Amino acid sequence: MPIYYSEYDHALDPQCRITLPSSWRSDSAMVLLPTVGKALILFPEDVLMEVFNKVKQLSIANPKLQKVFAALGSQARPCKCDKQGRMALDRNKLDQIGVKNQVKLIGALTHIRIVAPETWQEPSPDELLDCLSEINGLIESENPLATLLGAIAEK
Repeated sequence: MPIYYSEYDHALDPQCRITLPSSWRSDSAMVLLPTVGKALILFPEDVLMEVFNKVKQLSIANPKLQKVFAALGSQARPCKCDKQGRMALDRNKLDQIGVKNQVKLIGALTHIRIVAPETWQEPSPDELLDCLSEINGLIESENPLATLLGAIAEK
């Protein structure tokens, strides 16, 4: 499983494709999902399924989780690199986040964040500390996955 580091600026070609950096390419499919902050995220399908497999049994009896799964499923789009490392993105999804001809690909360790270049702001040192505190809180909780999914379901 690749780890996604750094940032890259790319132009979209006429077929709405980007070229992923070689270190980010994989034979496995990826899933394109909308997220907060006028952005899209690309998750390796196997990583996303690993998370959902841990909670799919809970969703049977939990209407809030059912709604979360339905919302994610209805918005998800499969993506895969071709032999040249190009990946076609959904034009409608790009329009929703304000992307015209250029995208910024941001390595987010477990996934890739896609934004319009003009909307990306480098996190401040304080914001980075807040993020690390949030990660620490999840690690210290008895069930970090339940904590994370509970926060999602409340929204």
